[in-house]
Amino acid sequence: MLDFLEKSLDVRQISRSLGVVLSFAPGDLIFREGDRPTCMYVLLEGEVEVRRGQVVIETVGPGQALGIVSLLDDEPRTVTAEARKACQVAALDARKFRFAVEQVPHFAWWSMAELAHRLRSTNAAL
Repeated sequence: MLDFLEKSLDVRQISRSLGVVLSFAPGDLIFREGDRPTCMYVLLEGEVEVRRGQVVIETVGPGQALGIVSLLDDEPRTVTAEARKACQVAALDARKFRFAVEQVPHFAWWSMAELAHRLRSTNAAL
């Protein structure tokens, strides 16, 4: 993520206050490829592996997002997200995500940076 965003915004605090905090044990699936989207997730703590089929795209850590693309276009998930370590995520539905984007300008920039990062990671892995 961009350094200036990390210094000016604690997305975990915002996400925790807006979303529903969920806990996952190692090996738990947060979502599967093909699932319908209901929310996006911000990793509060822990580690999540993102893969398409058997190809690992990346490992996501605290302060990173999962599931933004599917939430935006309401298309099925294109990847599977599995907890590698015990983790907590803040789940934001479309309404809460839109609120954060509209009311917290840095959240919008953070979201775009996350989308760009995910695109680059996916291109590199495939």
